[in-house]
Amino acid sequence: MSELEKQDLRSDEDLFRSWLKGDSQSFEDLLKRYQGRLYKVIFGWTRNQQLSQDLFQETWFRVIEHKKDFDPKRKFSSWVFQIALNLTRDHWRKEKRAQTDPDSERIELSASETNLEQALIEREQMERLKNALSGLSRIESEVFMLRHFGEMSFQQIAEALGVNLNTALSRMHQACSKLKKLAGEN
Repeated sequence: MSELEKQDLRSDEDLFRSWLKGDSQSFEDLLKRYQGRLYKVIFGWTRNQQLSQDLFQETWFRVIEHKKDFDPKRKFSSWVFQIALNLTRDHWRKEKRAQTDPDSERIELSASETNLEQALIEREQMERLKNALSGLSRIESEVFMLRHFGEMSFQQIAEALGVNLNTALSRMHQACSKLKKLAGEN
């Protein structure tokens, strides 16, 4: 088995420990492992591509900056998603103080889009999702995003949000029920 295959089989926590011992490749492996999921969750919260990229990068800067603060008894995934969530919440608090509406951001079409019809359909779908998600409470939205886009277990979600498991499960049930109603599915 090659060294790369061994790294892929290591747990997040093992990669993190290796990184703390000076193995920079382990950090790269962690970053690759979370790149898609974490970005999707942040984008789901912000619905703004540039802001999501900024918050994604800031999350990893915080991981680097606070690597010594990580509690090895916790799951790395819970810790990194909690950092992202806190950064996103901080952003919205600052925005609110500045009297700007975070939902007023328009979803911009990529300059590389060649199929205008497909781009319009995707934009309409994103707008419907945005409207449906805006009908959820903050914690319902957070649980929904972590579960569906972050691919986290309910235990990990509970840990990341600082709530008990039953609360995470209950909020997910509430979120799904509300989304079905908003989509017209009884």
